[in-house]
Amino acid sequence: FYVELVLYNRLLQCYCLIDLKTNKLTHQDLGQMQMYVNYFDRYVKRDFEKPTIGILLCREKKDALVQLTLPRDANIYAAEYSLYLPDKAILQSKLQEWITEFAEIN
Repeated sequence: FYVELVLYNRLLQCYCLIDLKTNKLTHQDLGQMQMYVNYFDRYVKRDFEKPTIGILLCREKKDALVQLTLPRDANIYAAEYSLYLPDKAILQSKLQEWITEFAEIN
C-alpha cells in the first residue's frame, strides 16, 4: 500500500494525498484512499492541522459509485483526467457555459 503523491498545503494547513489510477475508478480504490486519509489523520497529522484531503485522479468514474461508497462528510474527491485537450470549439462552448452559470449565480 502506498499513495502516489503526498503534498502539504501551507495555506490550508493540511496534507493532500493524490492517487493516480490508469483505469476506471472502483469502490476498492475509494476504500484504499479512505485508508490512507485515516492513517494520516491518526498518525501523521498534528493537532493544529486540518483534516487530510484525498484526491483520486482516474481515467473514468461514475458519480453514483463515488456517492454510494464514501460517507457524506468524507474529505475525498474523485476526478477524471484526459490525456489530450478537447477540440477548440468544445473548450470555447464549455467556457461560455461556465460564464453563463457564474453570471446566474451572482
